[in-house]
This record gives sequence, structure tokens and C-alpha cells, in this order.
Amino acid sequence: MTTVVLLVRHAVHATIGSVLTGRSDAASLSLPGIRQARQLANLLAMEHFSGLISSPRRRALETATQLANALNLCVQAHDQLDEIDTGDWTGRSFRALDCDPRWHHWNSNRATARIPNGESMGELQSRIVAHLQQIHSRHSGGRVIVVTHAEPIRAAILHYRRMRLDDYARIPVDPCSVTTLTLQGDKGELISANIKLLPPVAA
Repeated sequence: MTTVVLLVRHAVHATIGSVLTGRSDAASLSLPGIRQARQLANLLAMEHFSGLISSPRRRALETATQLANALNLCVQAHDQLDEIDTGDWTGRSFRALDCDPRWHHWNSNRATARIPNGESMGELQSRIVAHLQQIHSRHSGGRVIVVTHAEPIRAAILHYRRMRLDDYARIPVDPCSVTTLTLQGDKGELISANIKLLPPVAA
């Protein structure tokens, strides 16, 4: 049976675009972000879903909580949906990272490079795709919302589009955007990517 999965990036927070948040839980949704998540929840409440699964990060769980309230679902948090492990770069500003040659090497060689004391893009892609298959097995024939982060969603899109990891910059993933997959057996199809159901908001 076919399982439909909606990959939702978390809503905006105050340091989005200026700090590499990674797996830090310092960032929570801003007030505009809470409103953004609530508006998305109200839109999705018109549909039926069999599950709501989230990254364990605070910003993702806060987004998922707004969805849970509107959809009358419980949030299940799973480590496999976590943000890419940004290792030594966690919490650094993008301005500071721009002075680090390792940052530029990482962004030019996503297929082979590794974040210092962190994760590779290939490892991220392997765990997110494996977890999507687990979701398909547990919710076969259902419709599931997955709240996670830009890099896991980007890695999934690259996989199902059969694109190279080095093409990551061609894949935009905006806050509160929705990417839809259908999964059947061990195969998957990307139906739509980075659909913005809401107008953009400031952090």
C-alpha cells in the first residue's frame, strides 16, 4: 500500500539565517514562527493524517505541537529525524564560518566532506531515507506528517530525485514549507517539493 509523507520544515526562529543552529536547543520559535506554525496547522487540519513525527530539536517540536493541537494527534519524536550533526560549527555565525576554509570545502564537496567532529551528508541521507522506510512500514496506506529540518529534507529530495549530494544548493527548503513523498515497498516518489502554503515571515 502507498504511504503519503509530508515533510515539513520547522517554522522560523530568531537566529535563522545568521547562526548555524545545528543540534543546539537554544533556538525556539519566534512569535512570528509560532503564528506561522499555527497557520500551517489550521490549513492541514482540513485533511486526515494517521501520524505526526518530529525531530527531537526544540524548534521542530514546537512546530509539531501546533500541528498536533489542530490535528488532534500525539507527537512522536525520533532521533533519526534530527538535524545534521554540525559538530564543531554548532552555534557559530555564518559570518564567522565564511572565514573558515573548511566551511567552503564542505559546501563545495558535500558528497565526500565531513563536518569537523560532525556528520557527513551521506550519513544524513542514509539515516533519513531508512527512517522514511520505517515510517512507511508502520503507517502503510496512511498519511503522515514529519517535522524536521532543511538538511534532512534536502537529503531526502536529492535521494528521491536521484541527484548528487553535491547538488544540494539547487534544493531550497523554506521554513514551514511542505515536501510530499509517496512510498510503496522500497520505492519512493517525490510528488512536490518546498511548497509554501503561507506567505514568508520575518524571524
